[in-house]
Amino acid sequence: MTLQRASVRGTGLAFGTEDGLSKALADGCFLLAVPAGFDPGPGITLCREFYRAPEDGPEATRPYRGFRALEGVYFDREHFQTEHVLIDGPGRRSHFPPELIAMTERMGELTLLVLRCAMADLGIATHLWSEITGGAVDGRGTHWFAANHYRSDRAQLGCAPHKDTGFVTVLYNEEPGLEALVNGVWVPIDPVSGHFVVNFGGAFELLTAALSRPVHAILHRVRQCTPDPGAADRFSFAAFANPPATGNLYQVRRDGSAAAVRSSEDFLREFNEHTWSDRHTDFGIARSVGAGRGEPS
Repeated sequence: MTLQRASVRGTGLAFGTEDGLSKALADGCFLLAVPAGFDPGPGITLCREFYRAPEDGPEATRPYRGFRALEGVYFDREHFQTEHVLIDGPGRRSHFPPELIAMTERMGELTLLVLRCAMADLGIATHLWSEITGGAVDGRGTHWFAANHYRSDRAQLGCAPHKDTGFVTVLYNEEPGLEALVNGVWVPIDPVSGHFVVNFGGAFELLTAALSRPVHAILHRVRQCTPDPGAADRFSFAAFANPPATGNLYQVRRDGSAAAVRSSEDFLREFNEHTWSDRHTDFGIARSVGAGRGEPS
């Protein structure tokens, strides 16, 4: 699968071709050049350390450890290799060191830049943007950050086949393993040095389903990850722009109007039941104080 490539230019995106963004919306994903000055180091450290006990390592890594003890933040996917931290804005400000907060905020800014550019390209009226995204476009809604560790000692699929639930995902990874379903076949989406992978999610697909150019939320998974002898386990981390988990999801009609079509909470519970089939039924629903009421998260 050949992905469109883009870079940040001012407050917009520059693609290699005039219709690059339109093609990316139809594909469901594209590559975004990592902006100058972005340091992925804190995210990499978190992925390598979050599942370890604080007392097991040097003092410098202690702020990145001990997350297994945080209920509603740490998730063990019993049927897959992945274990992960999923944490919203208030949670990050409570539990992350300053350099990691700064990195996640930069990635969050990129999700909003992509969301605004995509809605503009689709011709969605700007006066609707805040309402139909549950405030996400303005920095409200729920802005998740996830750090993933793929446990190579498990002979299981790396991560379940799924579509992301929100509007936009900005993903950082360095190792192969990510795959997308294209025309009924799983094809590799191999990492490209110096680039994020940007995915569009189910809330955006639903929002645009009635338009002449609907957004495609791509179905993807991580295959079983078996690193070379002596190599570290696979990792990835991502920022997400999502609507509030307790609000409504909207759909824009071809006449330019919009209406609420279903509950975000129902949407998320259905996703969890079909995707993970485990005990975490509130994944993406139970959140830190402040999320889901129009407050920044």
